[in-house]
This record gives sequence, C-alpha cells and structure tokens, in this order.
Amino acid sequence: MPVRYMTYPNEPRSILPVDRRTGGARSTSTVRLDAPYLASFGTMLVPMNLWVAVQRFTAWIEPAIKAEWIRVTRAYAERQGRTLEEAQLSSAMAWEDPNRDVGVARERAGFLLSTRKLHCVWSGKRLTAANVDIDHCFPWTVWPCGDLWNLMPAHRAVNQREKRDRLPTDRVLRAAQDRILQWWRDAYRESPNRALAERFALEASVSLPGVAVMDADLESYYSAVNLQRLRLKQNQQVPEWNGERYL
Repeated sequence: MPVRYMTYPNEPRSILPVDRRTGGARSTSTVRLDAPYLASFGTMLVPMNLWVAVQRFTAWIEPAIKAEWIRVTRAYAERQGRTLEEAQLSSAMAWEDPNRDVGVARERAGFLLSTRKLHCVWSGKRLTAANVDIDHCFPWTVWPCGDLWNLMPAHRAVNQREKRDRLPTDRVLRAAQDRILQWWRDAYRESPNRALAERFALEASVSLPGVAVMDADLESYYSAVNLQRLRLKQNQQVPEWNGERYL
C-alpha cells in the first residue's frame, strides 16, 4: 500500500514506481538468487536522494520502524485475544548482523602461498604464512560486505597497524590495481573450482554498481570498486588511508 499510494505533492506521480511481473522462475524446484531471477518478480525504483537520506539517517529510522512494527503486531494480537510481551516482541525484531567470515579467502591465500608468490595488495610486500592477513578493502565497520571481491591479502602489520578500518584513497586503490587484479585472477577467476569462480562473479555482479553480467572482465569489477569507494566516501564520510609510503 505505501508503494501504491505514496505520491509527490499535488500530482499522481508515484514516489516509488513499481513494475510488477509474474516470473516463471518461481515455479521451478531450484532457483539461483541472481539478477535475472530477482528481476522476474519486477522492479521498484527508489529516488537517489531518498536512498541517500535513508542511509545517512538509518540510526534514527531503524528504531522508529521497529517501534511501529511492535505497535502494529501488538494491536493484531489483541484483536485475536492474545497478549504479547514487550521482551518477546523486541527479541523478534532483533537484527542479526552478517557473519564476518573470511575463511574462503584465507584458504585461497594459503593455497597460493604454497604454489607461488603472493604479495600484499597495498604494500607489495612478499607474504608468508606467518604474516598474511585478509583485509576488507572497504571497512566492515562502515559496510559489512564479506563478498570475495572485497577480501584482499595484506601484510598483517599493514592491515592491523596502518590501514585498519579506513577507506583506501583513490591513489592507493589505483596503485594496487595490478595486484588486486592478479589476486582476483589467481584466487577465483582461474580457480579449478568453478563454483568458487561463479560465486565470485555473482557476488560482484549483485553488489557492485554498474556490473550487470557475471562474465564481465576483471577490469570492469575494478572500475566498479572505484565507484563504490567514491560512494562510501561521499555518503558516509568514511576516514581515508593514504598509504603514502607505498605509493
């Protein structure tokens, strides 16, 4: 109902225009949660200014939404002659944070260390089993993204003492381009495990801006990473790491 009846002032134009579809993919026994499958249900367009505002004010919006859902749920229960405790409702509305899992990237880094040379994407330092770390290119604290493309091999000292929870600057990201592409290629794109290669491509095509197809070249993924870095900097004012000593 909000989607149908929310319009701009003094005009019938919808704020959230919807194109509803009845995709045949729903009737199959197994599905792949990729862009074509999701698009089979239709689309809803969200104005960019509204999306940015929701991102910026989420700390205030989320508690308000939870409180409203608790009120509505309690009202439904009362009409059914049931009583729901406040603690029970609050527990049901608790958001489960995604797991910070770097196991797959760490396994791939370990394999590459045993078969060839592996270098820190930020400093270029040679990595060993004793100093290798897995870094979230875009800090988990500002964007909890555990996609494979966002997990980079890094020297433990560089990751934990220098970069930490900061966003790499444009210069740092560009200086690391060749090492990032090499990591993606060796760890995922050319992996004999095709399921792993497909997962890497699927995650990138879903979460990175402007990547519409799974079989895009790695340079396209890298360009999308640059665009996402700019978005995080502008929208969330994430502190940056300039890594000058490695440029």
